[in-house]
Amino acid sequence: MANKITLARAALLPPILLLLFLRQREAALALFLVSCAGDVLDGIVARSRGEVTAWGKALDPAVDKTLFVAVLSALTALGEFPLLALVLFLVPQLCLAAGALVLRLRARTVQGSRLLGKAAAVLVVAGLVFMLLRLAIGRYFLYSGIAASYLAGVDYLCTAVRATRSGSRDTTGTPPEPGLRTGPSSRSKDE
Repeated sequence: MANKITLARAALLPPILLLLFLRQREAALALFLVSCAGDVLDGIVARSRGEVTAWGKALDPAVDKTLFVAVLSALTALGEFPLLALVLFLVPQLCLAAGALVLRLRARTVQGSRLLGKAAAVLVVAGLVFMLLRLAIGRYFLYSGIAASYLAGVDYLCTAVRATRSGSRDTTGTPPEPGLRTGPSSRSKDE
């Protein structure tokens, strides 16, 4: 059920982008907020129903990042967000994705979410909401989210290195899928 919610969130992306390019900001914002609420809901459902999986831990942040990158790219294409800032946002996202892939292939581990990563995501969401509302403060939230993404990347890197060296398993108590360990995390990630 939780992964279905996450996939439904992903299905909202094309309409959000279409509405942005059709200059239907309020409708795009409404769907963006539904997607963000779904992000919270899928995590609650996963934990309450015991559906936290390695697949969900990978799928949820992939949907989050895709949503953020797509909306920021649309705002950049519309001339409302600087291209350099978009590139600066993309760098840690791509590094995190590459790191997750390496960790999965080499250590057969999926790392759960961490506090700094959550904080960065909250700042980015707030920034995007304000930008969609055409409030200038949105840029400052986005810039703060970008900075927090770099800090989160360092945090994830340190945790991943420790996980691969020690062969540790998920500290959240999430049972691993057969043949797959889940890496250390401050909290399970299927939200």
